[in-house]
Amino acid sequence: PFYAEAGGQVGDSGRVQSSENKILANVYDTKKVDGDIFLHYVEKNLENLSINKKIILIVDKKRRDKIRNNHSATHLLHASLRAVLGDHISQKGSLVNDEKLRFDFTYNEQLSNDQVNKIESLVNQSIRANIKNVTEYLPTKTAIKTGAIALFGERYPENVRVISFKNEKEKNLLSSVELCGGTHVNSTGQIGTFKIISDHSISSGVKRIEAITGESAENHFSKQSELIEQIKEKLKANQNNIVEKIDNLKNELATHKKN
Repeated sequence: PFYAEAGGQVGDSGRVQSSENKILANVYDTKKVDGDIFLHYVEKNLENLSINKKIILIVDKKRRDKIRNNHSATHLLHASLRAVLGDHISQKGSLVNDEKLRFDFTYNEQLSNDQVNKIESLVNQSIRANIKNVTEYLPTKTAIKTGAIALFGERYPENVRVISFKNEKEKNLLSSVELCGGTHVNSTGQIGTFKIISDHSISSGVKRIEAITGESAENHFSKQSELIEQIKEKLKANQNNIVEKIDNLKNELATHKKN
């Protein structure tokens, strides 16, 4: 039941238990080699394993859910980038783990604050709309002909898994259809919320966006609010005059330097 690292999504972690529910080992990563051989990396066997012994593999569900949320949010981000910046942008790489998502894409210009806000807003509107996930298995050529996005240069099997978050009614909501073997939410509402924390260039013509979702986003907002409260306290300011207070301090400092 463990997802092995693939397509930018990290491998699952969890534990190995005996049929008597005794913990035998903690799994910290899962990778796939030679096609369909799954390797479960364990910190240390707490008990010797033997052939023909029945064991139970249990995925860390809380961590899996965070990864799942970030992966589905990555698909929405991709759709939002295409909607705001144009269909010519293409994915160059991604990373999806339980802490954040990272998305690299082709774009020659610098992203403006308005563009970033629009990209983020479209994703959050689509999350609140609770768009259902439709999963299909189709021949690769059929999937691509019907509009599913495939990574350029990627080798796909004859039949592929297609993940769709389709919106066919409202203009301010996204539609995403991609070939993908990763884990995903049943509907976008499970993602909770989406926040872009950085956007920058990593090479000529390639941009990178990093974002967080759900609990990580809530913690981020909480820390930001706490920071603002600390600044207000030090400046003896309130929500309405905090910027004015900072501007006054800058002006006083500039005057002091001149004198």
